Amino acid sequence: MSTKSINAELFRQLSYIADDENCMKKALDYIRKLAIQKEKAQPLTATDTLAEDIVPYRTKEELKEGFNQACQEAKQYKDGKLQLQTWEEVYHEL
Repeated sequence: MSTKSINAELFRQLSYIADDENCMKKALDYIRKLAIQKEKAQPLTATDTLAEDIVPYRTKEELKEGFNQACQEAKQYKDGKLQLQTWEEVYHEL
């Protein structure tokens, strides 16, 4: 959604409550709080880490390998060669 369309939608919604002074005051107070939060927000610096830096992307080969392993485990389970964990066992590991 573009800024222009968001702006239009904001004014459209405000027009619905324009005749109610209490609603307009609440909306104004909330918008003021948002403006204060925006002013307090600090832009990222070069030393800040982004979420992308923390969690590395998996390559196509890694994804294929994981999928192949899951398929092999499913086949082994179907053939009775593999016993899967119950939900309770998985939950207690966490």
